[in-house]
Amino acid sequence: MNSALEGIRRAGLEPLPANARREHSDTGRIIARVHSDDYSRELEHACLSGREFFHSYDNPISSDSYAAARAVVSLALHAASDVWDGPEGSRAFVVARPPGHHALATEAMGFCFFNTIACVAESLLERPGIERVFIFDWDVHHGNGTQELFETRPDVFYASMHHYPFYPGTGAASERGRGAGDGYTRNVPLGGSSGDSIYLQALERIILPAIDEYEPHAILISAGFDAHYRDPLGGMRVTENAFGEMTRRITEAAARHGGGRILSLLEGGYDPEGLAASVKHHAEALAEG
Repeated sequence: MNSALEGIRRAGLEPLPANARREHSDTGRIIARVHSDDYSRELEHACLSGREFFHSYDNPISSDSYAAARAVVSLALHAASDVWDGPEGSRAFVVARPPGHHALATEAMGFCFFNTIACVAESLLERPGIERVFIFDWDVHHGNGTQELFETRPDVFYASMHHYPFYPGTGAASERGRGAGDGYTRNVPLGGSSGDSIYLQALERIILPAIDEYEPHAILISAGFDAHYRDPLGGMRVTENAFGEMTRRITEAAARHGGGRILSLLEGGYDPEGLAASVKHHAEALAEG
């Protein structure tokens, strides 16, 4: 993570100052809208009782894991407030972990405990004038938690490009939402070893048209960088340049929908050099314009 932070500094941005790291006043209430109270208490107890894993071996924990997961949600809510209280074109990238997009309402998965981007979406929908939120997830793994949390709702559109079939086993193109949310989930499953051209073509042909058709009031990015060619887990061939270009095209879409505002949250990425390079290009593209 220090490498990723150094990438942020090289991009000309700086970490949030210490006086902005206090817990957001709505953190507990927003978490409760996404996760059950029983789940939150279970996670806190597991961490404080000295357990090594929570729910599965995919989720190692320490005594500080509950506090860390809650702090990430708080930081993301602070960032969302800054972006949507700020002028048009405001953007932010939250470099913090644990990640969140696998977390279900009552189950931790894939290093994820609280679904941070879902918490941000819920908070934004409380704001006057924000009735539709678009979440774009380019992590190499499908964000099953985010999809499940919103798959029956039309007020959040979840779109994902990911390696398939791959962990967690979800994300087929046929998964398009249910009930009132039918059509508001869009999955773009990609084969192993997919690289820049495949990702950029999928973005142009599927993701950007979905954004323009949905006309969201807010755009969020689940920015996982484990599709980078150096990553030991992803099995893909994406370069840091492509992550930067995808970011630019999403910022262009945000300029058409939602006043140019974007909030991006770090998800996966497990090679320090690949992660730092990808973060740098992503942050630079967010800072342009």
